[in-house]
Amino acid sequence: MKENIPSVTIKRLQSTQDAQAAYCCMTEVPTPWPQALCQCRDWISANLGKHVEGYHLQSAGGQVIGHIYFAISEQALFPYEVEPGAAILYCEWVQQPYQGMGLGKRLFEALLTDLRQENSKGLLVEATDIEGQMHFSHYLSRGFDIVYESGHRKLLFMPLAQDQIIAHPMQAKLQPHRGIPVEITLLKGYLCPYEISTHVLIRQVAQEFGDQVSLQEIWLTPETLKKYGVANGVFINGKQKLAGGEAERAIRQAIMDEL
Repeated sequence: MKENIPSVTIKRLQSTQDAQAAYCCMTEVPTPWPQALCQCRDWISANLGKHVEGYHLQSAGGQVIGHIYFAISEQALFPYEVEPGAAILYCEWVQQPYQGMGLGKRLFEALLTDLRQENSKGLLVEATDIEGQMHFSHYLSRGFDIVYESGHRKLLFMPLAQDQIIAHPMQAKLQPHRGIPVEITLLKGYLCPYEISTHVLIRQVAQEFGDQVSLQEIWLTPETLKKYGVANGVFINGKQKLAGGEAERAIRQAIMDEL
């Protein structure tokens, strides 16, 4: 445990100004993806109180040094069929200089306190088995249990007002195929700058291939979630091939593999 724990406050997001300070994960150093960060903040501004809610951890000077974003299950843009009355955790982060001080726990407890007051059935999160990408072991240590897993992804549940939850994965409706032009579909979900950085590069790389590549960008809504059965991702000829943060060379190779 680090010494000299700073004075902090926890603020629930309520305004466009709050939303425009989102994603402190991208502000620890000058972000290499300023365009992606702006798009993500604009998405939160447009959807705050509908498909996303959150809390910011702020330093004494008002700087956002941590965040947690979530939605209630009835309004969450989440690739699972979940019964009403629960909450979905999208993303959480505390900046690295402030990690190890118990501040992330305080932020998480603020969310749990409000969920208990609202008599929420519990909290769901989709985690991974990839280090550095919301690793599932972090949630097991908090009292979550794995309720579904497929590939690298695991769905975990923390019970609050009830012990179990009904949650079933949606079926992806994009069908793998081959052909020219290569079809690239960008599904832009509850935005992560890490993923959107890839979208920015894909637009640039796709232009190199001219009419051999067609590109469509789909904003995530309740309607498109139902139509496609997935909440985010890059699909090339119906196959999910890129996860986010890839370099231009990897994007170019993923397209060439389909030509």
